[in-house]
Amino acid sequence: ERINNVEPSCITISVLNHEIKDLVYPQDTKDFQIKVTSTCTTLSSKEIEIYFKYDKQETQGGVMPSTTISDKTNKLLAASTTYNYMDGRYLSGAQTNNYVWFDGFLWRIMGINKDGSVRMITEENVTAIPWKEIYAESSYDTSYINDWLNNYFYPKLKDKNLLVNATWCSEKVKESGSSQTTCANNLSTQSNPVGLLSLDEFNLANAASSYLNNRQTYFFSTLNGYGSASVWYANRGGYPNANDTDNAYGVRPVIMISSDTNITGGNGSITDPYVIEDKTINITGSLNSNSYVGEYVTYAGRNYRVVETNESGTKLILDGYYDANNDGIIEEIDKFPYNSDDTGWECMLCTTINEESFVNWITNNDAFDAMKLIGTTWYSGSYFGKFSGVYDYKENLSSTENPYEGRVGLIRVGEMLSGQSETILSKNHTVANDINNAVSYWTSTQNNPFMTSPFYQPANSWYVNDEGYGFTNGLSTMLGVRPVIMISSSTTITGGNGTPNSPYQI
Repeated sequence: ERINNVEPSCITISVLNHEIKDLVYPQDTKDFQIKVTSTCTTLSSKEIEIYFKYDKQETQGGVMPSTTISDKTNKLLAASTTYNYMDGRYLSGAQTNNYVWFDGFLWRIMGINKDGSVRMITEENVTAIPWKEIYAESSYDTSYINDWLNNYFYPKLKDKNLLVNATWCSEKVKESGSSQTTCANNLSTQSNPVGLLSLDEFNLANAASSYLNNRQTYFFSTLNGYGSASVWYANRGGYPNANDTDNAYGVRPVIMISSDTNITGGNGSITDPYVIEDKTINITGSLNSNSYVGEYVTYAGRNYRVVETNESGTKLILDGYYDANNDGIIEEIDKFPYNSDDTGWECMLCTTINEESFVNWITNNDAFDAMKLIGTTWYSGSYFGKFSGVYDYKENLSSTENPYEGRVGLIRVGEMLSGQSETILSKNHTVANDINNAVSYWTSTQNNPFMTSPFYQPANSWYVNDEGYGFTNGLSTMLGVRPVIMISSSTTITGGNGTPNSPYQI
């Protein structure tokens, strides 16, 4: 209650960011402000009493009552500029309170679909792979990206039961500024739980000036109507372009989540995103059994992210780059060639990252942390070249070519998190996304062009550039390194919940 009728009336009191009957969950925090306003013309004083009354809410079926994601989304839509698309209603322009933490990734709420489900898109490029072979006209349904989203990404999510299947719009469009609100000529006939953003949605949301501009390069689901084998994508400036299907641009999954999904924490900001279901409590137990792809783990004083879990242990990728001086600045001394020259295929870098000095940096010279690392077999198999005809991401991920043993490896093209992490781009949510915060880094994957005339090319290998897409470069090029490690399956979680603000402690 706010009682302002006590003299002097020129001093009034108000409460900001908290309303009567607002819920505060166990282990949650609620920030608010007491605002004192004076319009007095003479020196005045007033005693203020502040008191709190808390009513313990009874559980419903053993679960604390909570707000649903559709409730939160409808409030966002009511307070924002919106657009209609395929009979749904969605957010437009810059948004600062539509962040959601869900199943290891930071997502952005887009709006409400025709069926009442809520559409969300990842804040980051989760991987970078080609749409299809060069010159191969391909519908979205037959693209490698659709296969990756629904047969590689989707199975690794924890809460798959919350997602709703949908037919994703994939039309042929000629104009980069296309902003159709219908999908009258959809070439896609499949119904799947994960899809891509369309060019029309991007433009309707205000393109470069919208929250959908993550300062990275990523594919749309829309084909270029002028080219027989060309696809639309967003560039790092947030502007649509079209290019050949063999380019390995970034992939940002889009999902439809059930309207009655519970929000159990957060306020929707980037530093305190809405939390879905049960991730507001700390978790203990085996890291291998309790962690999921995308989640954050602190190892030897540095943050990593989970790439996958298997019978051997938990594979992690550094949420940053090798930095010899630990000063946050990636200099030339922090960069390495894949090989000393461009005439051979040997991965000299794969040896360098397993040398004692490099492993000591990984473990922070801590013998106890070193015991958590396990040696394993890594692969630097070859991927497609312009004339090799091998473009399917599965060819690379299943390859056992060029094995090397060690405690440190590199990410492969097409693996989960083979892009630029959103926490890297934003310096862990302290600044706006900026490619200047990212560094081009080597993957373990070699390029595989024909080495004979007339298509001879020097030996080169794949890397992920600062814009979050895959490309090839000469082996002697100096690029950054994001170490990948395997943590023993016996490692246990001692605290944290796997989020950027509260990584698992092990």
